Amino acid sequence: MTASQSSMQELLKKSQSEVATAILEELQGQAKSLPQIVLRIQRLQTGSNAPHSNYAYDLVLPYLLIYLSADQQADISVSADPFVAFPMANFLMSKGFKVVRETEEALKKRSTAPALSLSARKVSDG
Repeated sequence: MTASQSSMQELLKKSQSEVATAILEELQGQAKSLPQIVLRIQRLQTGSNAPHSNYAYDLVLPYLLIYLSADQQADISVSADPFVAFPMANFLMSKGFKVVRETEEALKKRSTAPALSLSARKVSDG
């Protein structure tokens, strides 16, 4: 197992989502050059912002794995609203990903890379 594969397995162990695994399986062996990008995690408009929540991690994980599998980890970063509970941020930083807690205005001043805004959606049984 390569270092990249080992890192991917470590990241997947911490996730509560099956989406990341499905994406990795789909993209296996498809080496492509990916653009530099910032993943922007928006503040929840409603609902809990409990510090034990992993929703932010589950939002960014599929994208991080794709960049890791393409060996382009340096080309992706995460910008999280300061009010987003993101207990896994330190874990991601320990794996070499850049994670910044900042306002939307601070992001615009700091980075010229395109930003992809991600937000959790409430799912109901209705």
